[in-house]
Amino acid sequence: MNFPFYIARRIASSSTGGYSGNIIKLAIVSVSISIAVMILSTAIIFGFKSEISEKIFGFWGNIHITDTRINRSFEMAPLLDSQEIKDSIASIGSLSYVSVDRQGRRTTHKTRGGVRSITPFITLPGIINRKGSLDGIIFKGVNEAYNWTDFEKYLLKGHFPSLADSVESRELLISEQTANRLRLDVDDKVVLHFVQDRNSIKKSMKVGGIYKTGLEIYDKRFAFLDMKILQDVMGWGDNQIGGYEIFLDEMDDAFAIADYVYETVLPPHLYAETIQEKFSTEFDWLELQDINESLLILLMLIVAIINMSTAILILILERSRMIGILKALGQKDWGIRKIFVYNAVWIMSLAIIFGNIIGIGLAWFQKQTGFLKLNEENYYLSEVPIRFDLVSIIAINAGAVIIVALVIILPTYLVTKVTPIKILRFD
Repeated sequence: MNFPFYIARRIASSSTGGYSGNIIKLAIVSVSISIAVMILSTAIIFGFKSEISEKIFGFWGNIHITDTRINRSFEMAPLLDSQEIKDSIASIGSLSYVSVDRQGRRTTHKTRGGVRSITPFITLPGIINRKGSLDGIIFKGVNEAYNWTDFEKYLLKGHFPSLADSVESRELLISEQTANRLRLDVDDKVVLHFVQDRNSIKKSMKVGGIYKTGLEIYDKRFAFLDMKILQDVMGWGDNQIGGYEIFLDEMDDAFAIADYVYETVLPPHLYAETIQEKFSTEFDWLELQDINESLLILLMLIVAIINMSTAILILILERSRMIGILKALGQKDWGIRKIFVYNAVWIMSLAIIFGNIIGIGLAWFQKQTGFLKLNEENYYLSEVPIRFDLVSIIAINAGAVIIVALVIILPTYLVTKVTPIKILRFD
């Protein structure tokens, strides 16, 4: 029989009451809470980043193709709508590509999906006029092939603009913020004002629908309409567009597919860039959330380590007479230390189980009910988002076990300082 394990089991079963028992219970509770908080924080931050990213991608797609001559403004240079380019890009499926690390090592990867759709678009700043009330807006023009699938969940009232290949639509899709500012509702008439070559151009329109993404930077600035309206305003032909918008099966494939499109499909005057590159400020802000997550996990690990170390130290001090007797009987220091290491493993195992039950349980409850609400104006979401990531949960559990296990070996060093003669003489 494993003697240290046997003694550790006896100690665990007998340490249910008294001072040491309370300390052990407190250690289990505190470490369980630390594990639960780490799981919750990871699920919330991962959910927050995913939800915001999906809103941005739903608004803009995953990749944009534009003329290399334009800057970052929303006024675009015309390019010819090429069916050959659209067919070539639309046929892209799973791709194999090679990455090179800093040491020059080459690794072959494969995308998880391909291109879901590609459609032309135009953006142009303008003004909406409603009975003398004015609001500056950036208009996004799309055609009948536009993919509204990712945008459907944001539609509050009405419908998307009814677009056709041959007939110009006069319907406008505006945000709830714009509707509230101008006191507009579905079927209300408005006048759009544009300035081209110092000439004022007006277009009479009707509100067809109202949307709300929750992203204030977009909701207060953008409206959707028929691309033909903007082509007419800028004096472009039917085959002239501002760029292409590409939706992918998997957002993680954006960089690989954008590079492939730029290098193998596009002519020299066109450029493909991911939405992460085009709107880098928003995505850099999302990446900053990882710092908050790391700090919180570090804090919880420190709490777990302190509580575990305290519990083991108290166990050692309380069992000093037992340690003295075992040493007097010839038991080695490491054998005695293993007794308390096994106790620590037992405490940690219970804490891991309870922590996962609490953390995953609370996260699942929030995901199902949306119980905790947020101020959408400040956080861009109406409720606390939850997105489970199995790899992160496994990493939290494994990391906590390994780090705490390595650290709690240090308090057991106190065993080597116990002198049998002094302990037994004192008793």
